[in-house]
Amino acid sequence: MQELARSGRMDAVGVFCMALTYCGDHLTDGFVPRRAMLYVIGATGEQVNALCDVGMLEAVDEGWLIHDYTEHNRTKEQVLHARADAKERKSRSRGGHSSVTAVSRRDMRVTSGQTPEHQNTRTQKKEKEENSSSFSKEIGVSDFELVREKAHANADIIRNYPKLDLSDAWNAFNSRHYGETHTVNDWTRLWKGWCQRRANMSGIPPSKRHIHTWKCTHVLEALGREEETAQADEKACELADKLNKEKS
Repeated sequence: MQELARSGRMDAVGVFCMALTYCGDHLTDGFVPRRAMLYVIGATGEQVNALCDVGMLEAVDEGWLIHDYTEHNRTKEQVLHARADAKERKSRSRGGHSSVTAVSRRDMRVTSGQTPEHQNTRTQKKEKEENSSSFSKEIGVSDFELVREKAHANADIIRNYPKLDLSDAWNAFNSRHYGETHTVNDWTRLWKGWCQRRANMSGIPPSKRHIHTWKCTHVLEALGREEETAQADEKACELADKLNKEKS
């Protein structure tokens, strides 16, 4: 990170955070396909080269590998195993509380005026609430550091304040909120607000948002074109529009 700061390529840190998020979402064990890096993450060749130069990325066939990814993040096998365990515990928990026979449950539905269709609707609603329970659960600051929402927030912060020392800001934030518990959404709001105030107090101005055009560096590199021969065709304009929408 410090090497990137000295080379003036702190914008590459945002690409790295988004690459981490991509791997976590798609369970790729640290592999980022070339197409995902250029079109989904929107990285430039200079940013990728900067990350490779400091050893944060390693070029491989059809893409890049994040250095030592599995030493600091769960592997695909570990994630799937944890999900299976959670599903099994949930199933056992539901089974342990079921002491009413099928006949009596049916009678209860009839008595309460609930048809099977109504009961199915209630079940779907309950499952939806359970799936979103992780967002309402309160966690500590150390747990927040490991969730994907933190990586997304980091990418936004780096885009807005590329000169902010994110490691130093996190150490101060961690010390300030140690022992507290909040929901993931509240932690995200607190973390972003903390970094914004820290940047303002340090006199770090927010970066101006780059507007992609058919001839900007990002579009040209993604399409493999040269600036001298580039044309404002439909493909280039559509890609520029897509990149602008993704950023917003």
